[in-house]
Amino acid sequence: MRPWLKALLVPSAIAAFLAPTLAFGQFQPGEIAIKVPQEEAVARKVMASPELKKALDYINASDEETVREWTSICNAHGPSGDEIFRARHLWKLMRIYGLENVHIDDQRNVVGVRRGTGGGPTVVLNAHFDNNSMGWPKEQPVEAFVADGRMWCPAAGDDLTGVTQVLTILRAMNAGKIATKGDVWFAFFTGEEPLKDNASNGAGLFVSSNYPQNFDWKKGDIMVQLHGGGGAGISTGSVEVRHRSQLRIFVPIDKSEWGRHTVDALGPIIDRISKEVRDDRASNSDRTSAGRPKDLVMMNMAQISAGETLNQTATEASIRFNLHALTEADLWRVHNKIQAIAKEECAKAGCTVHYTINSKNGLEGGLPGFDAVNNAPAKMAVAASNVLYGNVGAVNPIGGCGDCARAYRNGMPAFSLRGNVVDYGDGRFDIKNEHGGLVSDVRRKTRNHDPTGSAPVDGLWAAAKHGLLFAVSYAGFDGPERAPAK
Repeated sequence: MRPWLKALLVPSAIAAFLAPTLAFGQFQPGEIAIKVPQEEAVARKVMASPELKKALDYINASDEETVREWTSICNAHGPSGDEIFRARHLWKLMRIYGLENVHIDDQRNVVGVRRGTGGGPTVVLNAHFDNNSMGWPKEQPVEAFVADGRMWCPAAGDDLTGVTQVLTILRAMNAGKIATKGDVWFAFFTGEEPLKDNASNGAGLFVSSNYPQNFDWKKGDIMVQLHGGGGAGISTGSVEVRHRSQLRIFVPIDKSEWGRHTVDALGPIIDRISKEVRDDRASNSDRTSAGRPKDLVMMNMAQISAGETLNQTATEASIRFNLHALTEADLWRVHNKIQAIAKEECAKAGCTVHYTINSKNGLEGGLPGFDAVNNAPAKMAVAASNVLYGNVGAVNPIGGCGDCARAYRNGMPAFSLRGNVVDYGDGRFDIKNEHGGLVSDVRRKTRNHDPTGSAPVDGLWAAAKHGLLFAVSYAGFDGPERAPAK
């Protein structure tokens, strides 16, 4: 075990799981276990190579360097819509690590290529590096720190963990002097967080700029996002439908500030939506699980606003909805119900209603011609999990990520590594539903988009190893790097 990490972990957790192996079928609802003997044979051959062993040893030995790099990325502030400072920091690192064609594009994505020797599929390893800037202005310095086994900074987990994991894979490939047949691209995307119709605009531009001219899923090329978790398979979905909408109500401008106005209408609307529209089954369901009720619509009313001035009438009030479902029809059923309630209550209060759907993500029914379960890259991702951590690999054809959904909409499938495997090094690992629990009575785990967001340090390594073995096995291991021919 990494000596410096011992103080950050709970010893009993290590003793409980030294090398667990799960039998086939012991998976969460919605996860599909597939048998991949041929892919496992390829992954085991790669694992046995001196180059891959050296790369894995590098990941184990460079943990302090990796955490320092994670800290530097946190401190290079990158609020959504203004990510250029962090983009320049990543550009510098990618140049130092020897990638070709490193560039910052028109959406401030940072992209570089590690060339293959030829003849294999292209693998794009990616993560998004923008953070929700609410509550943390870009002028305020970020001073990330590690405490209680966690990295503390805005967006530490969503998705600066993934950014760090992608860079760790790159450094490990260099340390092992690994050659692959196919190119391995390293891409960091912007604009994943905003509530806009062009959400994940960084991924959108990347796909439209490169598909199908530089990579094409029909030829076996694939995009894989690292988003913190890993070690236990892959989510191939992004087919779940997500709408973000806004209900706005208005009152005439001549209303008295002491009389009834918009907020008086807003309260009954919220109350009725909570009672008549929100589905109580959501509290006990996994948003990414295919085993949940098929007609369930997940609803969040997290953003509610009205007037900003105390001594005048609130002439406008609004609610923003985040809605998830498996079909467009279910979402439209909820949209229609929300509008009907708002119109009924405004008829009583004298207000008017405006309703917009300002973001649509997902691809209902999947990408035509693409099998989200039985496809070559998904099978190799499952095989990499099984070889590293036992028979834990599975495919989740529903779950995905925001960037993945945008890539699907633009015609290119994109996966995300999944799982909460905690790798302690020395062949010891733990398979948990939640990893990196706090031991402090002072600090508490917070929502990632809060300015005090945090992410577990011990969650870094499994996904980095998973992504490394997958990328090298799938792109085609071609032995050690060779000097260019003279």
